[in-house]
Amino acid sequence: MLVRDVAKEFGPRVKVSVEEYGNSAMATRFGVRRYPVVFVDEVLFARPKDFGFGGADDVSGGLYVPWLDPGNQRKFKDDLRRTVARRLAGETVTGHDVAEVTTGADPADGPSTLPSIELKDIGGRAIDPRALANRPVVVEMWATWCPPCRSTMAWLNSLQKQYGDRAVVIAIAVDSKAEDVQKIAATLKSNYRIVMGTPEVIKAFGAVAAVPKLIVFDKQGRRSQVLYGAPPDLHAQIEAAVKRASR
Repeated sequence: MLVRDVAKEFGPRVKVSVEEYGNSAMATRFGVRRYPVVFVDEVLFARPKDFGFGGADDVSGGLYVPWLDPGNQRKFKDDLRRTVARRLAGETVTGHDVAEVTTGADPADGPSTLPSIELKDIGGRAIDPRALANRPVVVEMWATWCPPCRSTMAWLNSLQKQYGDRAVVIAIAVDSKAEDVQKIAATLKSNYRIVMGTPEVIKAFGAVAAVPKLIVFDKQGRRSQVLYGAPPDLHAQIEAAVKRASR
């Protein structure tokens, strides 16, 4: 009902599609095992855990819990309205450039500059902040249950290899169990660092309303672009963003 309320505000430009569990191509693509789920085009906007229906596998809090709180329902509508408006305008759902960031982009997209938080990878090794200076930094926020996330993580190996020490890739696991992250990391054999998304890390890099979420920081440490979801040209968008951030 709330989704339809928001859609009505945009008139015929927005269509609401309701799909049954087990019969949704988008749910299958993203590895969603429970409902309710809300997509905005290629973006997984809200998951069961965001409404308090995460089940036993839910290892982190939801964005709109408790769901029956009128304030949380208003927040859901506000977030959805903003996301739809940006998609219609061709903006944030696919990214921000530096100009948009400096003129008041949504803080939910993440920090305007690369956080100075201490990071350790899943092997317990600290990530030296000096290794992140004077080069683009690509941060993917991903989940073990999200197939498009894992596809992008595999592709990021080639990006890191292409740039070598001229760019840094970091993958932050969210909404995932440590043992599952370790298993996937072992199969990926990544040439970049994988970090667990602790509450402190997530707070530093911004809320994760959709996965994959990729943040690209430029050589000066400024947030230059944010990419949500898994459109068909995601990898091309990332590569173009890193190229711009290298200037």
